[in-house]
Amino acid sequence: MATSGSVFSETLQGITNTKLDELSKRRSRFEEAKTSLLEVARAESDPTRRLSLLCDGVKTCFSVKLDKAGKVVMEQTKHRLLETELQNLDRFLEQVKYDPSVSGTMLDTWEQSLLRHLDVQSLKFQYASLYGQLVTEWLSGGKEEEPAAGGDDVTMDEAYEVVDNGKKLESRMEWEEMVFEPAEVDEDALEAYLKRVFHDGDKSKKGLQKALTQLRESVQSFEMTLSAPNQFNVTSLKWVIQSLYASDLLSDEKREVLKDFENNSIILSEIADVLNMRLSALSSWSWSSEGPVLVEMNRKISGMFNITMQEDLLQAIFLHYIGIKWSVFFKNALDSLRTAEGTWLSARDAIPKEDKRRLGYYLGPLQDEPCLDEVRNKVHAMRYFLVNLMAYEQEITTTEDGEEEAEYEQVTMSANPPAQTPGQKRKVGVRAKQTARKSTGGAAPRRQLASKAARRSAPSTGGVHAENFIDYSDEEQEEEEDAVDVDDGDRLSPMALKQQLLHLLATEITINKRLYGELTAFHSVFESWNSLLPHQTVLVVLKFLGVSPAWLDFFRNFLEAPLRFAEDDESTPARKRRRGVPASHTLSDVFGETTLFCLDFAVNRLTCGTNLWRIHDDFWFWSRDHAMAAKAWKTVEEFAEVTGTEINLAKTGTARVSKDEKQQLPIDPALPAGEIRWGFLRLSPQTARFEIDQDMVDTHIAELQKQLSSKRKSVLDFVQAWNTYAGRFFTTNFAKAANCFGREHVDSILSTQERIQRLIFSSMAGEGVGEHERAASVAEYLKRAIAQRFGIDDVPDGYLYWPMELGGLNLQSPFISLLQIREDVISSPSELVDNFEEAERSAYERAKEHFLSGAVKPQRYALDDPDWVPASARERDEFMTFDEYIRHRAYFRFNHHSAATRLHNVFRQLMKQPTETSVRLDTGSLSAALDLLRQSGSHQGGISGHWGFMNAYWKWVVMMHGPDIVKRFGALNIVDQGLLPMGMVTLFRDKRVTWQS
Repeated sequence: MATSGSVFSETLQGITNTKLDELSKRRSRFEEAKTSLLEVARAESDPTRRLSLLCDGVKTCFSVKLDKAGKVVMEQTKHRLLETELQNLDRFLEQVKYDPSVSGTMLDTWEQSLLRHLDVQSLKFQYASLYGQLVTEWLSGGKEEEPAAGGDDVTMDEAYEVVDNGKKLESRMEWEEMVFEPAEVDEDALEAYLKRVFHDGDKSKKGLQKALTQLRESVQSFEMTLSAPNQFNVTSLKWVIQSLYASDLLSDEKREVLKDFENNSIILSEIADVLNMRLSALSSWSWSSEGPVLVEMNRKISGMFNITMQEDLLQAIFLHYIGIKWSVFFKNALDSLRTAEGTWLSARDAIPKEDKRRLGYYLGPLQDEPCLDEVRNKVHAMRYFLVNLMAYEQEITTTEDGEEEAEYEQVTMSANPPAQTPGQKRKVGVRAKQTARKSTGGAAPRRQLASKAARRSAPSTGGVHAENFIDYSDEEQEEEEDAVDVDDGDRLSPMALKQQLLHLLATEITINKRLYGELTAFHSVFESWNSLLPHQTVLVVLKFLGVSPAWLDFFRNFLEAPLRFAEDDESTPARKRRRGVPASHTLSDVFGETTLFCLDFAVNRLTCGTNLWRIHDDFWFWSRDHAMAAKAWKTVEEFAEVTGTEINLAKTGTARVSKDEKQQLPIDPALPAGEIRWGFLRLSPQTARFEIDQDMVDTHIAELQKQLSSKRKSVLDFVQAWNTYAGRFFTTNFAKAANCFGREHVDSILSTQERIQRLIFSSMAGEGVGEHERAASVAEYLKRAIAQRFGIDDVPDGYLYWPMELGGLNLQSPFISLLQIREDVISSPSELVDNFEEAERSAYERAKEHFLSGAVKPQRYALDDPDWVPASARERDEFMTFDEYIRHRAYFRFNHHSAATRLHNVFRQLMKQPTETSVRLDTGSLSAALDLLRQSGSHQGGISGHWGFMNAYWKWVVMMHGPDIVKRFGALNIVDQGLLPMGMVTLFRDKRVTWQS
C-alpha cells in the first residue's frame, strides 16, 4: 500500500512530466513559427515590407492579442515590453508610409530589435528545456545504478561504501555496548553530593534554602496542573504537531501523515480523546504492547551516525507534549532559582568590603552597571543558561542542512593520544552518536540542541543579521540602555551560540592577557552524553528537585524502552535500554539539562561566581586566575565521577596564554592536556589566536571529493551537495568573523576556500570534463558538465549562481559574503585595548585631581558608610595608587571621557560581528529589469524586484552577473516561471542531502 508521502511524490512527478511535455510542445511551435518567419523575411528585399512582415510574425510567435482592427491589446501576455514595442511600431510603420525622412538606419534598428526578441525567446526556451532535463536527470538519478566495473575490480564508490558500511557496523556495536548495560552509580553518594552542592539543610544559607523549597513546591504545583483533565484538544494538538513535524524524530513518510492529521479537525478530536485517556492512566503507560520500538541509523555529513527511535505517531505526539511541558517548566523554575537571593554567585560578591570603602572614599559613589562583569553575566544568563530547555511552548529556531560541527576527535587522538585517568574514558574508532538535528521542511523547527548533532540555521553569510546579541551602539546615551539585547523572541541557533562562545573566549583572551598578563581556559565535551547518561543519575536528580514518585516511575518507563534495530529480522528479540536517553525527544533534553544544571551550579559556587559556559554537553571555562581554572576542572571531574558520566579526553584541552608570547607559563597538572579546538579551528597557545587547521581541512577535502563523485549523475544533486558541504559545512566550521578574531581570520578563510576549490577540481578528471583536462573551479566544472551532457556550450556564469525560482542553479559562492564583510573587521583587536589603557590612565589622573581638590568630600554623603575614612593620615590625604584604582575595573563604571573606551564597551566592540557592505545599484538596464521583475511578481529565491528587500549577497550577485543575464535573456528571469516545475523544485530544495553510505 502506498503511503501518503509516496502518493504525493508520484503525483508531483506526474504534474512535472505534464509541464515538461507542454514546454516541449510550446518550444516546438515557437521554433517552427520563428523558422518560417525568418525564411519569409529573408526573401523580402524591401526594408519596410520586411519590417512589417517581422512585426506581424513576432505577434504570432508570441501569441500577442489583437483587437478586431488588428491593433495590439496591452497586458494580455507576460511580454509587456514587447507589447509596447509592437504597438508603437505599428504606428511608426504608418509614418514610414508617408514620411521619406525615416532613415534606413532607423528601420534596421527596429528590425534588429524584433530579431533579438525572437533570439531571446529561443534562448529562454533552450534554458527552460535544460531546466526540465536537469529535473528529469535528478528524478532518475536515484533509480539508475552506477555502471559496473569489468571483472572483479572495485570502483572508488564501491570501496568507499565498503569502508563506510564497516564504520556503520562498528558504530552500532559500540552503541549497543553502551546502552544495554546499566551504569554503576552510587545513588547514596550522588544524593550526598547534591545536598552538599546545594547546601540542602544548611540553615546558614537561608536564601538558598528558601529557593530550593520554592522550587520543589513549584514542581508539585506543576504536576497538579499537568494531571488536569482534557490537556489535549484541537488547539494544543496543532502546536504540538507543528513542533514534532520540525523535529528529527519522524521519517519523511510519518511527517506526511502528520501533516494530514494537522489539517483534519475530526481526526485531531479523536486523537485528543485517545491521548487524554492515555494521560489519565499515566501510571500504566508503556511504549508498546505490540512489540519493540524500532531503531534506525543514518549517516551525517561529519561521518557520524545518528541513531534514533521510530515510535508510532500517537506515542510520539503524546511524549512530545509531555516533554515540552516539562521543558518549559524547568526552564522557568530554574531561572527563578538562579535569580533568587543567595543562590547564584557573582564575582563582584568576592570584592572585600574594605576595598569598596576605599573606592568610595577616593572616588565617591561608583555605578556598578553598566560594567564588564554585568555584561558577562547577562550574556550568560540570557543566552547560555539552560539553553537546551524551551522558554515557551511554541519556541522554534531554524537550522540548515550541513550546518554542523566537524568532528576533530580522530585528529587529536592520532596526534596526541590522551592518557586515561580515573573517571575519564575514551573510545577509539568510530562512535555512534544519538543526536537531535533540525529540519527546515514545513514548519519552523523546534529549538532542540545536541552537541554532536547536525545543526542547521539560516545560511551563514559571515556578517550580522539577527544573530548579534549585544547592542553595539557607540553613542553616549547607550549607557542608559541595557548592555545586552536579550529579546527572547529572537533566539540564536545552537550553531550561532557555539560560534559566539569562540568570540567570547577570543575577546576575554585579548582583554585579560593585556590587562592582567594571562588567561587560562579549558574546553571539553562529555563522552556520548545521550548514549551514556545513567538512568539512576537522571532519576536521583529529578527526585532531589522535587519530582514525585508517580512521575519518576513514568520517566523510568520512558527510559527503559524495548529496542530492536529496524534492519534486524522480526524474530530478533527486543532488548531493554538500560542506559542513555533517546535522541530527538524533548524529555531527553529535560533529563540532560536538569542533570547538567547541577554542574553549572557547582562550578558557580565553588569558583566564587565564575560561570561555566555550556551548550548541552559541550562546556568551556576561562579565568585570569589559573588556580581558579584548576578548581573548576576538579569540580567537573567530581561531577563526572559521582554521576557516572564520562569526559571525552580526545575533545578536551587547556590553554594558558601570556601577555608575552615568548613566555610559556606552566599549566597545573590537574588541568587536562590537549588543545582547545572547535570545528576546523585550534587555539594556539603561542599566538593566543584561533587558527585554521589546514591538515584537518585536507581530510574533509578528500571526503568532499568522494561525496561529489557519488553525486555526479545529477547536476542538481551535485550543486546541492556542494552548497551543503563546501558552502555551509566548511563555512560553519571556520566560524563567523568578529573583531576579536581580526581581519587576518577573514583572509585565512578566503585563502582556504580558494585552496579547497583548487584541490577538489584539480583531480576530478573524467567527470564532466575532458579525460586529461582539469577544471579550476566548481563553476568551470559545472559548465563543462552541462556542455557535455546537454550540448549547451556558452553557459553564462550568472546562470550558475541565479536562484532556481528564476531559472538558475543556485550555486552558492562563499567568497562573496567574506568580501562583503572584510573591510568592516578591525585589523588589530589589541588596538581597542590600547585605547582603553590610555583612557584609563587619563581617567586616573582626573580622579586624582578631583580628590586632591576636595571635590569628592561632599559626594561621600551618598555612600553606604559616608563617615568611613582610612586609618592613617597619609592615606586620608594622598590619593590611591594606580594599581588599587584599576584592581576592580571590571565591576564598576569609571568615568572615561569617551563611552567607547570604557571596558565593557571595549568588550562589546571586540564581540561585534561585521556588517555586510552592499554594492550600489546602477540606474541603467538593471534598474529597469528590477522594475520589470517587480511588476511580474517574480521575486522569489533571494532576487527581488525591490532592491531594498534583497540581502547583501543577492545584491552582489545581481550587480555582478545581472548585466550579462539581462543582455542574454532580456530580463532577470532566465526562464518564465510558469514553465518551471516549481513543485518538484521545492521538493528538491527541502530534501536533505543523502551522504554516501
